[in-house]
Amino acid sequence: MTESLIKREHHSEITKSKVSRQKIIDAALKEFGQHGYEGASTNQICLSAGISKGLLYHYFKSKENLFLAVCDQCLQDLEEALSFGNLPYRVITTGELFAFFRKQADFYSAHPNHYHILSQIATSGRSEVLEGFVSEKRRRYREQGSVAMRLFLSRSPVRPEIDKELALELIMGITDNIQSRYLDMIFRQQISIDMALDTLEKGLQAAIDIILHGILQPGYDEGDKRE
Repeated sequence: MTESLIKREHHSEITKSKVSRQKIIDAALKEFGQHGYEGASTNQICLSAGISKGLLYHYFKSKENLFLAVCDQCLQDLEEALSFGNLPYRVITTGELFAFFRKQADFYSAHPNHYHILSQIATSGRSEVLEGFVSEKRRRYREQGSVAMRLFLSRSPVRPEIDKELALELIMGITDNIQSRYLDMIFRQQISIDMALDTLEKGLQAAIDIILHGILQPGYDEGDKRE
């Protein structure tokens, strides 16, 4: 057997291996997305991927390892969809900030299984099974979700006494809640994306306005309150 033929066969085996592994991840992404980690069936994953259980465990040592690979796939897809590398290297405007959150919500509405899996990462503290092995994935997910707001805060004239990390935590809590309501309207109430989008846009615009300008009227002094 010639050296070139050996190389071609080796390359072919590597390609087949990548295809098989990706087929398993694709099938698992759907199963974990629809049934959650604990409810997902490795038998169903094998059936959907058209493989034996032995082959599944050849690529992934356990259900846990498979879920982590699926999480990596979801995080990679989210990062590519949000185009983090294209964020401007200057002060980010509120319009660009809103566009980022809109793009994020659009990705989730188009990829519900990704959303459900990433939500499992974010709320894994409620699950003793998940909490033990997804902490690093949760950190990556939170970093991805907050990248635009983090840049906005770092490049904007924030009051010097403001704790930016605390501000970030509060802001992300608000925007995450608004996004969750928007996606719930699509996934559970099954209304059109256009109708739900109106709710998302109004909610995000109101939240960003409150974040930038506060709630109380300008010049209000609590010391002026009268009984």
